Amino acid sequence: MKNVKFIYLSFFSGVLFLITAGAFYSTEDSNLTPIFASIGFAIISISFVLLSQSKSCKNKNKQ
Repeated sequence: MKNVKFIYLSFFSGVLFLITAGAFYSTEDSNLTPIFASIGFAIISISFVLLSQSKSCKNKNKQ
């Protein structure tokens, strides 16, 4: 994947999901907290994988 801005955007959307999970945890409607937290962690982990693949492709192209 060559578009690194998309990877960073997905990372920050995962962080936004985690912030939303924290906001729901402090309110009465804390049943949604695990949903938003799991979505946030999934998005962040996927963006880390895409970023590492992007960096490894750049290193292979330089050699």
